[in-house]
Amino acid sequence: MAKEKMTSRERALAALKGLPVDRVPVFYWLNPHATCRMIAEYQPARSCLANWIARRMWRRFKAQGELEAGEWTRAWPLLFEEYGNAQYALELGADVSIQSPALSSPSAFITSIRKRNGRLTFKGPFDITMGLGGVYAYPLEPAVADVRQLREIAFPPITHGQFAGVRRFRKAHPDVCVACEVYSFQQVLCDYILGMESFMLALYDRPAEISAFLDRLADWVVDIIRHAARTGADILCFADDYGTTGRTLISMDMWKTFTYPHLKRFIAVAHEEGVPFMLHSCGYQMPFLEHYVEAELDLLQSFQPKAGNDLAAAYAEYGDRLAFATGIDIQRGEMMAPEELRQEILVNYAIGKTKGRHILGTTHMIQYSMPTENLQAILSTVQEIQAGGDRGARRSASTD
Repeated sequence: MAKEKMTSRERALAALKGLPVDRVPVFYWLNPHATCRMIAEYQPARSCLANWIARRMWRRFKAQGELEAGEWTRAWPLLFEEYGNAQYALELGADVSIQSPALSSPSAFITSIRKRNGRLTFKGPFDITMGLGGVYAYPLEPAVADVRQLREIAFPPITHGQFAGVRRFRKAHPDVCVACEVYSFQQVLCDYILGMESFMLALYDRPAEISAFLDRLADWVVDIIRHAARTGADILCFADDYGTTGRTLISMDMWKTFTYPHLKRFIAVAHEEGVPFMLHSCGYQMPFLEHYVEAELDLLQSFQPKAGNDLAAAYAEYGDRLAFATGIDIQRGEMMAPEELRQEILVNYAIGKTKGRHILGTTHMIQYSMPTENLQAILSTVQEIQAGGDRGARRSASTD
């Protein structure tokens, strides 16, 4: 029997174990530009300062043609990424708040923004130079030009002070489920240090150098995990993309050789520290599920249908051993009719309810381009579920 009333923290942690809950936990993930738009046009934030800034940013971004706007206009909303996925997500009804330590905080990098040679640049992870593409930041060039330079990469020291913000948020929100980011692994090498093309070629041409670097990188990530676990966080959030649409990013044999042993280690260290481990991984995930279960992963997010993932099939086979944070399709959802989107959320909620290891969550960041009617359909459907238990899902099932 579910408890009469649970805190967000109790609710989310119970769902990870498949224990009874008073209602399904909710996880929202917001693009910072979407946060500004939602504050300006849908639901004001409780903070008067956040309202004032977000409205000004959104109106300017919209007036200048959105993606056609100048770089400064497109860049400044990035400062709202942490606020949107922490405080504002809670105000929308989420149970899980994402917190970033200083070493991976978006605002820590955005504050280094400068205009050079006619374009905006700023410092990213490992001191690389990043630029602005559309509304996202991307590396202008990787940290090293050749795989043989990987041995020269020095990892920043991990300190207690880098997690001060996470601890403050934990203290201020004792009943919220706090998910602390702990960096990434394979994706760091692909995106920031070596670059995707060089990384893939090096897997064939320089496997020893790649393996040696990943060993060093893994030790650094383990240090981050231990520090994050001791902040009072309820979940450790690890982001590493392993798939693309319909296929894995690298072969399964290579993933099992170069990445999987370290992923198992990360999960084991988190469990040693007494904290569940959440993996955010975009793209096709079906081939990885048996390995996630073997590694005792606690929670998988985002499980995108557009990439070829089948929630009903995956949950039927693995839902008694692995929790899923998914069910609100952001990518296909932009193209759906509002009622179609609502019905799909109800169907996915009903699937998750069969075994209880489910957090009803977005499959990616809600984008500022989400049609207003569809955004309203998402939030109102989730509110309906939160208020009425499984009545909405029963109505959906009877209609089908």
